[in-house]
Amino acid sequence: MTTALITGFDPFGGADHNPSWDAAEELAARAADGRLIAQTEHTGLTVDIHRLPVVHEAALETLDAAIAAVAPDVVISLGLAGGTDAVRLERVGLNLRDARIPDNAGAQPVDEPIVDDGAPALFSTLRLKAAHARITAAQIPVQLSLSAGSFVCNEVLYGLLHRLRGGQAEPYDAAAPAPVRGGFVHVPSLREADCPVSLQQAVEAVDLLLAASLDDRPDVEHPGAALH
Repeated sequence: MTTALITGFDPFGGADHNPSWDAAEELAARAADGRLIAQTEHTGLTVDIHRLPVVHEAALETLDAAIAAVAPDVVISLGLAGGTDAVRLERVGLNLRDARIPDNAGAQPVDEPIVDDGAPALFSTLRLKAAHARITAAQIPVQLSLSAGSFVCNEVLYGLLHRLRGGQAEPYDAAAPAPVRGGFVHVPSLREADCPVSLQQAVEAVDLLLAASLDDRPDVEHPGAALH
């Protein structure tokens, strides 16, 4: 058996829903029916979903508990990037909390490290460029992104990568195999009438990322990064 852990977030900022959780739930529903592309390519794949609070520190504690309970082979965390027009495959997590708005517990940290003495930045270990090529071929708007911001989404990305590396502070060696691949995806405001990405497209994009990342091969050398 192969297990994927997919996380989404609670609503925040006064909203009554979070599209990241919509996508996680739909992905789990497809998995339960055996309808994922990743399941056709990786026999025995199951998907477990968990919802994270939009609260600094508590989000990582909840994620830690989920990883301990599920013992996943891959972890993909989903979050909302309101106002964007594509699925964003996040490449880099920064060791930085700098919140423009308070989290759901009222905390608003400014220029704080997520991990004291941690590496300044960590890179996703998902096969992002392989997935980017497949998602593009499926005609789903997608971007390789170099910033997950500095709110709770970035905290989850950085904290996840730090934990999957055993808390080591040394810079990540991209040539070294990761025992558990992990990373983060931002989705747009999928329920907005003018959103160029539908819920079904966002879920297919995550499905293709999951399929690509369960492949043991290194990521492809595929150009696709932003110029600015």
